[in-house]
Amino acid sequence: MTKNEVIYIAKPTWYTEQTYPGHAKFYEHFVSQLKQYHEVRSLELPDIWVRDFLPVQNVQTGELYQQFFDPRYANYTPKFTDAIREQVRGAFPRVKPCNVRIDGGNIVLSPDKKQAFCLEKQAIFHKSNPAQKGRVEQELKRALGVQEILWLPQQKGDKIGHMDGYIQFLGDFLMEGATNIFDGDIALDTLLDDKSSNLLASFHHFKTVPLLCRIDENNWLSAKGLYVNFLETSQAVFIPQFNLPEDDEIVNIMKKHTRKPLVRVDCEQISQYGGAVHCLTREYDE
Repeated sequence: MTKNEVIYIAKPTWYTEQTYPGHAKFYEHFVSQLKQYHEVRSLELPDIWVRDFLPVQNVQTGELYQQFFDPRYANYTPKFTDAIREQVRGAFPRVKPCNVRIDGGNIVLSPDKKQAFCLEKQAIFHKSNPAQKGRVEQELKRALGVQEILWLPQQKGDKIGHMDGYIQFLGDFLMEGATNIFDGDIALDTLLDDKSSNLLASFHHFKTVPLLCRIDENNWLSAKGLYVNFLETSQAVFIPQFNLPEDDEIVNIMKKHTRKPLVRVDCEQISQYGGAVHCLTREYDE
């Protein structure tokens, strides 16, 4: 039975257009692409990066849980952060609390949905003493409906935390024997602890995979070239395009490893503000 997957996205407002020039035009085009495959619901919100602050969903019950959103990676004022929380509560009045200070973009489910990978973005969440870590893990397991939480260190050089897309890529599109694409292969044992690395390897039997991104060291906030910020749904794969030479190459690679339609999404301008289609959306099963 096909999942009834609903995609949520932030509606353009005068404020978001002022903060992210070009968002309204991007939104109009992207939503038209999403609607070919899914129901889309737009929320009037103070910020567009909804992956970070919309509730997470329990894979067993379908219930929504709201983590405590209080980011340190962005220059949000307390008033602005409060406004985000208040409007999220208004949009999801039946949401349940998840008492951890972490954003939704930190969390990636394993392909079998029995584990959740949680990124240790130091700017957002600090693991402290074992008792605190245990409490956080129990709270996340309760909210997500998974059996285990696996921690991943922040990727070197990734200052705004896009390893979530990388882990999603590993779970959904890994290629055995993949060759170098641009910046070279990454040995996962340098990124993951033994437990996490072994679990990932059991899914696809790999040692190294290509990192589908090109980071501009002179403009680290930009996500231009970060192809791992794609959105995979039950019906299609929405692949960011940046008007770079690698655009076609990435599409051809993914075409070999999924039967789902591949939808190219022009993210050249919007990506300059720090994200692409994955960061801009949150999908729920209904």
